Amino acid sequence: MSTRGRGSFVKLTLLALLVMFAFLLLLSSLRNTELDLRELELKDLKQQLEFDQLLRTESQPQVRKATPPPVRTVEEPVDEELVRQLENELPEVDYGFWYRYAKPKKYATNSTCARYPDPLDLQLHNIYWQTFNNANVTFRLYAAYLDMRTGLEARGVVRILATANQIGVAFPVTHCQLWYANHTKPTIVQVSNYVSVWIKNWGHKPLLSYPHLLSCPVPGPMPPNILGKTPSTVSLVSSSCEHATNSLRIHYDQPNDTMITTGSNTTSRPELSFGVCVKGFDFPYIDLSARLIEWFELQRLLGASRIYAYMYDVHPAVQRVLDYYQRTGYLELRPLTMANGMPRLRHYQHMLIQQRRLIKRLNELIPYNDCFYRNMYRHDYLLNADIDEVIMPLGALRTWQEILDTDQALTMKNCPNGFVSLCFINTYFTKVVPEALNHEQLEADELYVLQHTMRHRNYSLPNRATKCFHNTRYSETLHNHFTLKWLKGGCSPRTIAVQIAQMQHYREPDNKYNNSELIEDRTAWKYAPELRAAVEQVWIHLDDVQRQSEETEDQGMLEELMDHESDVVQAQEQQQMMQQVQAQT
Repeated sequence: MSTRGRGSFVKLTLLALLVMFAFLLLLSSLRNTELDLRELELKDLKQQLEFDQLLRTESQPQVRKATPPPVRTVEEPVDEELVRQLENELPEVDYGFWYRYAKPKKYATNSTCARYPDPLDLQLHNIYWQTFNNANVTFRLYAAYLDMRTGLEARGVVRILATANQIGVAFPVTHCQLWYANHTKPTIVQVSNYVSVWIKNWGHKPLLSYPHLLSCPVPGPMPPNILGKTPSTVSLVSSSCEHATNSLRIHYDQPNDTMITTGSNTTSRPELSFGVCVKGFDFPYIDLSARLIEWFELQRLLGASRIYAYMYDVHPAVQRVLDYYQRTGYLELRPLTMANGMPRLRHYQHMLIQQRRLIKRLNELIPYNDCFYRNMYRHDYLLNADIDEVIMPLGALRTWQEILDTDQALTMKNCPNGFVSLCFINTYFTKVVPEALNHEQLEADELYVLQHTMRHRNYSLPNRATKCFHNTRYSETLHNHFTLKWLKGGCSPRTIAVQIAQMQHYREPDNKYNNSELIEDRTAWKYAPELRAAVEQVWIHLDDVQRQSEETEDQGMLEELMDHESDVVQAQEQQQMMQQVQAQT
């Protein structure tokens, strides 16, 4: 072989070796990369398994753990914080007055007479009630209010809403101890009046709790240091020096200056304020949230500035709706128990309300009258209504204000000072649903009042199943359907003509009927666009609230995971530092 041939052979051999070497390097690099990836995947999998195990361990009870979990101490409330917590639990007991005045200043007539009751000595009954026994009468005391209206003969009257285990029988002499801030001795007066909020002929049985309104007139003249002041709490006793075992805070909101002036001779009036009172909610098994939202929003469109409701027990979905309206300030909600001591147990209480009609009717009068006296200075008129009832303006009228404005001329002619109450004739809107005639009606399938437009042709008789606007200047005691007793100055209750407004009652009539007796009444449809929009807005807001709650929960979990990851990293760094120190030594 020539020299040139040998040189070419050597070059080819070297080139082949270089290619093989590069190929081996590439294979080695790929293998290392694959190993690194597998190692990384194994590391991630191991960390995920360790984290999952940690989560499972945290979610399971540590039965076999040798050491107990860390002690978590709940800080005990003291002083002002304790007072606030106690008043949340028992809102009718004025712990603040006892803590700031009665206890440090030792309120009493003297050391042996009329000592201010210690809250721990009160005879509490069924959470929201207090017991007072006098002779053979047992009173259950619910709440107290200061009545300063101009129709009173006294300088003011402390009203006590209570029940008694008798009706239509004389009461034993009872005294009121009125307590003032910065005045250590009580002002003592006799109960001047016991007004029953139930008519005996409506039904009575021995020893049931019959609602009454007791009156304690504010005396005069008063000592100089409390002249012009209002009493803060009241206690009932059988004798003036007795140590009371009951104590009620006295509710008194300053009168609203925007309320209409008594005896005004103008034919137009300023914008009126309407409040709506609703008896105790008791539907623990039925989800009425859609119906309730629709009713709340319709009341708003008609002119209600606020709704006041009471609650025994409700479905969780309904509670969510009530929570929403409370947050917006449109609803004030108060929990409620029964005067006769029936426990607040969901199934038992519901069964009692459903099957003991007389007990139910007697207890309904407590929230209606409580609502009136708590809010009589906030509104011109208060309406007692159920969630299947609507005071509906007719014709071109759209609001309750317009109803009263339309009736104003007749009112001024017959009763310049105003009627005690303005009542509306009842008409039943049945469950019969008319056949949808157009697309507009089909869209209304989720709005109850737009869907149910068939009513009985005949109206109920006046004062039968009626509902009224109760004038807060004159009403004294209220029934579900009308004013029972009123102050001097106002005229007797007046029924509004059915050409102006009607009370739409969305339930079946008590008597059987034929469909031929029904007519279609689409009055509620004049509110359809606004009502649909308002209801939809509420549902959207409720969904937003739920999403915000879920996002908050997710954020909390994320922060917890980040904290855990930080702890792991910190532990690894500490371990590395320990290994370095050990290697150096």
